[in-house]
Amino acid sequence: MLLGFLLRLVVSLQLYHSPAVQSPLTVTDMATYKRLALEIRQGNWPDFFDYQPFYYTIFLPLLYIFAPDGAPWAALAAQLLLGTATIWLVGISAAKLYGRRAGCLAAILLALSQFHILYTPYLLLEVLQSFWMALIFYYTLKACKKNRALEWLLLALFCSFSTLTRGNALLFVPGILALALYKNWQEPRKAATLVLLFLLLFYLPQLPYSIRNYRYFGRWRGPSVAQDKVLALGNSPEAPPGGLEYPRSYHIWCNQSDDPDPAKRISAGRQILQRLRHEPLVFLELKFRTLLLFWDRSEIPNNVSLLAALRHSPLLAWLLPFAVIGSLGLAGFFYSLYPFKTGRLCLVYAILAYCLATVAFYMLARFRVGALPLLCMAGGGALRMLMPASQQDDSQTQRMRRQTRWLLLLFAVLIVNFAYAHYHHYLEPAFMRRFLPYGTALDHPQELVFYDHGALNHGGTVLWPLSEKQTLLFEKQFLIPPEFKEQVQGREAMVLLRVFYDRNAVFKATLQHNKQDYDLFDIHQERMNNWLRFKLPKLNMQNGTVTLRFKLQAIKGEFATALDQSRQYGRSSLQNKAGEMTPLHMEICAELQILK
Repeated sequence: MLLGFLLRLVVSLQLYHSPAVQSPLTVTDMATYKRLALEIRQGNWPDFFDYQPFYYTIFLPLLYIFAPDGAPWAALAAQLLLGTATIWLVGISAAKLYGRRAGCLAAILLALSQFHILYTPYLLLEVLQSFWMALIFYYTLKACKKNRALEWLLLALFCSFSTLTRGNALLFVPGILALALYKNWQEPRKAATLVLLFLLLFYLPQLPYSIRNYRYFGRWRGPSVAQDKVLALGNSPEAPPGGLEYPRSYHIWCNQSDDPDPAKRISAGRQILQRLRHEPLVFLELKFRTLLLFWDRSEIPNNVSLLAALRHSPLLAWLLPFAVIGSLGLAGFFYSLYPFKTGRLCLVYAILAYCLATVAFYMLARFRVGALPLLCMAGGGALRMLMPASQQDDSQTQRMRRQTRWLLLLFAVLIVNFAYAHYHHYLEPAFMRRFLPYGTALDHPQELVFYDHGALNHGGTVLWPLSEKQTLLFEKQFLIPPEFKEQVQGREAMVLLRVFYDRNAVFKATLQHNKQDYDLFDIHQERMNNWLRFKLPKLNMQNGTVTLRFKLQAIKGEFATALDQSRQYGRSSLQNKAGEMTPLHMEICAELQILK
């Protein structure tokens, strides 16, 4: 604990004067939390609660009693203490599951965790949520052992506070209720009473927020109204597996979920069910990629970046990255599946529930911080089980068991360090060719959109730079699905091409279609990217295919177009020096847009 406290203190002091701690950008969650907490301290409550409200309505306002101006030291000190307490809870819980040595190893893993330490000084709820996770699991073990009403009811309150901090804790409730029923199945009245009291205490702290939201919107939306938004971020037809991206379908899903007419209102949950009915494999493949990203060692920064923090805190580079903790935690997850022991199966359930609750929405690096205590418990158990057995217990069975454990550790290392990258580069393009042969075709209320590239954020973007005075000719074919052919042929269209350039760049761009040239219409900023737009008065489609050619010339400065190597339909090509079109093993980031 002392080691963890000192490391967090040193890193926090190194980061304390960085801009993200002292004055976070207004577009970040950190600035929003601070603004809302200070307003609440002054008695100005928001009309409704968009974010999960515990952090900025209870946690920060209480701290700002000691720092009325919102100085960051108060949150830093509180999160420093919470992080240290989490280390203690992890050590105690792991010791109950795997033995005292495993408890020490688990505590050391969390004490040295790079990501857990990184988030200590920032106005983000990650450290608080990790504390709730450790506390909930500790009391789960305690309730399982003593089976007293006090522990079960405290668990209900902790789960409620955790859910009000971040909603993914909601999935812990079914498992805890099942455990309570299992422990009391011989006393049906006690079991039923415990379940009813648990649910009452779980929902009671959420009720004031839910009522305030109900009064504002006139319908029940729970303690936070952002559910449809976060579901749309990670589940719409254009959603990336990780990171934040706001494509067209995201805005349409959000607008439909907030439609004032109940007859026209379609929640994001219903939209997801419709996707599952119409394209189940494509949707499940997106969630599979999100699952791989949850376990992947890479960072998906949001609000806070490890790379930026390293410039202020060199000590962070010497701490344990997620590659180590994730590998050990996943190995411990596998080890805990068998033999069946109630406490270890509870840990398996907790890790699985946290993972799936995150995958169901969208993936950012900071969303994993809450799972670090659970992974460190499993990692401590894994290290303990990998230690050599005593000579008195070196039977053939024990040797086989150790070999199996080493193989499972190797499997975990491969998943955490290589699985997503290899799937993304080698298997994802083949899957999309097989199950999404026409690329992305969007039938929105006001437009039709067709393109072959993947997600702009966390996709397979590759830049193709043009040197000064260089001219390139790209060809892009759009294969139109049969049900849309009549709506495309002969229609006016807008063509978009994704490009990157510096402020001093000078370039020319021409679109060729049906043996005619069309000049650049404008440069459009959309979805945090720059797009060259060309207006076509009449589309000509041959055999279900629209063929376009982009003639690009760089005159001055840096200029590049974007391609996506995670899509390989064979519908993009480049003119070579001999004047022939050579197929590219990737797709140009171009889009065909037709207004209805």
